[in-house]
Amino acid sequence: MKHITLLVACLALAAASPALAGPGRDGEVRAVRVLPASGKVEVVIDLQGAVEIRDFTLASPARLVIDLLGARLLAPATLYDGQNRGGVRNIRYAQFRPDTVRVVIDLDALKDYQIQRREGQVRVQIGSERTAFATWTSQPVDPAVGGAGRTALPAPTPAVPAPAAEVTTPTAGAPLAIDQYLALHRREAAQSQAPRITVTWDGADIAEVTA
Repeated sequence: MKHITLLVACLALAAASPALAGPGRDGEVRAVRVLPASGKVEVVIDLQGAVEIRDFTLASPARLVIDLLGARLLAPATLYDGQNRGGVRNIRYAQFRPDTVRVVIDLDALKDYQIQRREGQVRVQIGSERTAFATWTSQPVDPAVGGAGRTALPAPTPAVPAPAAEVTTPTAGAPLAIDQYLALHRREAAQSQAPRITVTWDGADIAEVTA
């Protein structure tokens, strides 16, 4: 009788073990994104499989914590870029426990929020009037395609070199022909070599000299 009672107790303990162990580990967290929406900002957790969601808030600083029980982290470890998106200042996520992925959302201030479970997603909606921002995602972005919400910068326009200043070389006047040159210098030489004439006035009136 004792053996039967012990066997029944062992079977009951074995049946209760899965329940005591918590949710099964078949959920996978694959990406975390921050999206603008009408009148709110959304933190979207892309996942696959069944998970249990638990959430709570912390103050000083303001934080919203989302625990996904029964999940393991497959999303790449990507640091948030630091941009304030509708009051969301930072996003952190990690494998908090062997069966729990924790997502921590740092906020400007604690606000009303809603958590919606959709097919393949957990959407955390936080009220905000500031929704003019670009999407952030933990998934690597293909440089050839570009990320959603990101504006490609125009290619720099190559500088056009300024035209070189025109340099004008002054030209000398038209040269004299050789015959003109020799004739000119002959006249100058003849004038310089002509004999001087001396006139002597002896006892003449001044009026005659100047006449």
